[in-house]
Amino acid sequence: MSRLLLAVAALLCAATGYAQTSKAPAKTKLTAAQIMDRGATVLGARAAWDRIKTTVMQGTVEAKQQNLRGTVVVKAKRPGKFLVEQKIDGIGVTLQGYDGKVGWSKDPNQGLRKLTGAELQAAKRAAIGAHFEWRKFFARWELEGVKKVNGKEAYVVKLSPSIGRVTREYYDKRTFMPVRTDMVTEVAGVPLPVEIYPSDFRKVDGVLMPFVMRQRVLQSSGPVEIVVRIRSIKNNVTVPDSAFAMPKQ
Repeated sequence: MSRLLLAVAALLCAATGYAQTSKAPAKTKLTAAQIMDRGATVLGARAAWDRIKTTVMQGTVEAKQQNLRGTVVVKAKRPGKFLVEQKIDGIGVTLQGYDGKVGWSKDPNQGLRKLTGAELQAAKRAAIGAHFEWRKFFARWELEGVKKVNGKEAYVVKLSPSIGRVTREYYDKRTFMPVRTDMVTEVAGVPLPVEIYPSDFRKVDGVLMPFVMRQRVLQSSGPVEIVVRIRSIKNNVTVPDSAFAMPKQ
């Protein structure tokens, strides 16, 4: 769900994806695909993810440097539908959604607009259980090496989509837990590099989900840190399809 929560960072800047660890076999060189697959399954068995049909998350979002804070609600539904709604003090409401076909965004500065190109492809990747189907979203993948993240060694996998920019996924070398994602999201065609650091993983209905997402948005004026803290996650609650539809205005 980390890619889904990335929309929080993009929207905010526009307005001013079983808990059993596994160890890599000694003396065995893993491929990028093997690392990606292990990174997916460590968050929970596919059968457990498949049982989750809808998710509703509620939490807070804060950018201390800019003295910005507010609330965030994320709604997701199979297959591929989602809505991120933020209410930022002093700014207003920002929205981003995808109804399975149409991606859209609405914020106080740019108003309502339809997503296309790389933005639309990113929306398609933001889905429940999409981390198991990463091969569908990327044309090429390669292991770049090992880098320290938060003082621990992590595999770095470079993922190249057919449309859009390169993404780098970092997985703890010992546990294969996801520890960082580097990607370039786009806001109205403007590239926005973001580093995402998920943490505080908790088991919810048999799968692990991050309850804290620290995001560093690399703007030309300097990095901005945005922290999303999830207070509650409820799965398999009723969410109508109309919640994801693009507004008329």
